[in-house]
Amino acid sequence: MQCEDLEKEKCNLIEELGVYFEKNEAFSPLSARIFSIMVLTGEGGITFDELLEKLEASKSSVSTNLQLLQSTGKITYFTKTGDRKRYFKIAPDQMLVRLDEKIEQWKREKQLLEKVHCYKTRSMQNSDLEANKAGLMFNQHYIKFADEMLNNLIRLRENISNTINQ
Repeated sequence: MQCEDLEKEKCNLIEELGVYFEKNEAFSPLSARIFSIMVLTGEGGITFDELLEKLEASKSSVSTNLQLLQSTGKITYFTKTGDRKRYFKIAPDQMLVRLDEKIEQWKREKQLLEKVHCYKTRSMQNSDLEANKAGLMFNQHYIKFADEMLNNLIRLRENISNTINQ
């Protein structure tokens, strides 16, 4: 009974992750499900036949989406001695690549926030400062938040990189 519950939870999580990856990574629905399965499978990898069984999709669709994920560097494959099958898994550096993208996104957002703040400050010199104070305060708080996010992401990247390199 417990195995059935765990399998049901896994199926629901694959679907939930799949929807997330569709929206946030611009994956096709099938690529998102394949990637989701690999997130849950881990370093052990998963074979093409196992993917076919889990996804109930055509061989050509699964093959096309695997090739797409490989060509974009999201996944990789390995073989095992004495086994002719390929085992697919998330590319080892994928987590660092995603963090680098998030860091760059927050850097850009912080730069834009600072430009907005600078503009608002200059433009308010000729107007009613009290009326626009709330907007400036929001902007200052958001800049501080962006800075904290950046520092946390950079620390996280360093910790993960150190863990991977051990």
